[in-house]
Amino acid sequence: MSYFGIFGYECTELAELDDFKIIPLSDEHRKISKLSSDQTTYHLTAFLELDDQVHNQRELVYDLKAILSFIDHKDVIIANKLKDAEQPGNLEDDYPQFIKSHYRHNGGGQVIMSDTFSKDSRKTFIEMSMNKLSDQTDPNNEVFRSAFFKTIEIFRARESFIDVNYYLLFSALESLSRAVLNDDSRNASEPIAKFLQLYGFNIVQDNPNDLFRSVSTYTHLRNALFHEGNFEKEVNINGSHIKLELSKYYSAFRGLLPLAMMRYIGFDDDHINWDSWIDLMAFKPKSQLLC
Repeated sequence: MSYFGIFGYECTELAELDDFKIIPLSDEHRKISKLSSDQTTYHLTAFLELDDQVHNQRELVYDLKAILSFIDHKDVIIANKLKDAEQPGNLEDDYPQFIKSHYRHNGGGQVIMSDTFSKDSRKTFIEMSMNKLSDQTDPNNEVFRSAFFKTIEIFRARESFIDVNYYLLFSALESLSRAVLNDDSRNASEPIAKFLQLYGFNIVQDNPNDLFRSVSTYTHLRNALFHEGNFEKEVNINGSHIKLELSKYYSAFRGLLPLAMMRYIGFDDDHINWDSWIDLMAFKPKSQLLC
């Protein structure tokens, strides 16, 4: 077995998968939550135990880093292989407890509930995501991989620019929507709306009464950015001139993308609030879970 440090990921429960294990540094949620949420330092929070018989170790670690980052919506590092004589519970004094690097941008908060409160949710999501990212039988595999990594690049990058982030998110959603529906229509709003509706989202192509739930809103803003370099767009809606501002709609769109990725992966632990991109409540209240 080979062991690596995991820096910046929140976990308090052992996660055993086919080819690897994620071993938490501690089962104390308060301690690990504080360490993993530090935006200036990557703290050691867990260990990766990797079967030496796995032939694609580099690819596995690459995908796993992305998945763990996606879960917490903060960049996670897997590094510093343990020496042969070391074990997670028996480290030498010089083993690093943290890594100093660039500022860790907050991507909007955790999208999968902490394993302290839902023991198997993160393990299940990791397993399903690893399978989906490596599924060569899926004709849309390359498109999905690209879309998935675009959704995390917005907070993994050293610098965060709202225009670049927005374009990455829109590109991810548009490409995946077109691939799934085999749709090359000229208007991007149409395949995006159909794709999101297919996966159960309350959104339509044009909704003048609720511009947050109108795909055209986000398409207009993408076009204004890409073609005009503007962060706002004035549109005519039922005879009224409405100014759409990227700063107003960016947060909702950013929240929609991880939900769309989870839907495509097929993950649902019954804790996810699928309308959180609108109401900003990531998880269902306990009262709903008891229904």
